[in-house]
Amino acid sequence: MKFELMVAVRYLRAKRKQAVISLITIISVIGVAAGVAALIIALAINAGFTEDLQEKLLGAQAHITVVRRDEVGIADYLNLTKEIEKFDGVVAAAPSLYQQVMVSNTRLSRPAIIKGILPETESRMSNLEKNIISGSIQDFGEGTIVIGQVFAAAIGATVGDMLEVLSAQTTLTPMGAMPIRKPFRVIAVFSSGLYDLDSTWVYVPINDSQRLRRSGDVAGSIEIKVKDIYQARAIGQQIVDKLGNSLEFDDWMALNRPIFEALRLEKLVTYITIGLIVIVAALNIVATLIMMVLEKTRDIAILMSMGATRENIRRVFILQGVIIGVIGTAIGVVLGNSISYLADKYRLVSLAPEVYTIAYVPFRLEIMDTVVVAATAVLISFLATLYPSAAASRLHPVEALRYE
Repeated sequence: MKFELMVAVRYLRAKRKQAVISLITIISVIGVAAGVAALIIALAINAGFTEDLQEKLLGAQAHITVVRRDEVGIADYLNLTKEIEKFDGVVAAAPSLYQQVMVSNTRLSRPAIIKGILPETESRMSNLEKNIISGSIQDFGEGTIVIGQVFAAAIGATVGDMLEVLSAQTTLTPMGAMPIRKPFRVIAVFSSGLYDLDSTWVYVPINDSQRLRRSGDVAGSIEIKVKDIYQARAIGQQIVDKLGNSLEFDDWMALNRPIFEALRLEKLVTYITIGLIVIVAALNIVATLIMMVLEKTRDIAILMSMGATRENIRRVFILQGVIIGVIGTAIGVVLGNSISYLADKYRLVSLAPEVYTIAYVPFRLEIMDTVVVAATAVLISFLATLYPSAAASRLHPVEALRYE
């Protein structure tokens, strides 16, 4: 292989009789580098948005949600919460009660999803306290409510305002069945960075939520936070298996599967689409090697007459194409990783936070993505050498020298 490598490097470095071959070689290197760099940057953006979305989702949602199969609610939810917290891998657990309501002030009304919580346990479960942008939840108690930023803007509510919550449940009055109404004072406004949460979710104490729902002293679910989010399904299964078949669970991956499936599909489409740049560069490698075979016909004939085999000749041109691919890939990897690192560190690509809920485009470099991109680029470069190298190895030295 040393002989073939030496000849391949010599051919690449030699001055050309036809300057166009050198130009196409440079274009091939630039093409491979551009394709590799663009693909690494695109995958880093995809990974950045995926990580940012996952972080925000898990900051507002539970890793595991345990509910009763019969949907009547969990009566002994405080003891069940303590039992769940004893499982290995569980960081915290908290009861919750959800329901759909209508929230209104003196001017506007808006549908919302109320989450009834225990303040002392919710702080360990979610980033609610960290996401507060105005007001404070230190006084969170009976008759108080925490609303999302988008929701607050939609109905024109601020901290200190009174809101009325209208439940779908009814109560008997002298005038007949009437919806349950309850006033709440806004004590804080939060921003999770997720539009759906900020525009529809509101938090109240769980006992207020129970009164609105007329459910009695029950919780709708037990929400669980675990150390390793990728073990959520296994831990959830252990909890259900041990605590009885009347319970079932959902994990964060199942609840958000459509979102992450869409992101994975986007990553695949990005890989294929931008990967076409590398394929176009590979076509330049084919053109370079074919022209080089034509230029080096006499040299090939002399090498074969001196004892070089057809396999030796084939390897010479394969190595030329692979060297072009490796150089382009190396430049692309360095360029792509450098741009992604600097763009993320210095937040070079800004966004409108009021539209995208994030002030800049996040870049997250993943080693495996870089390895796959580099390996694919080199493989495509290798495949591009097969036809030209086979054509070079089929030359007959006598015929080649006759026409020189």
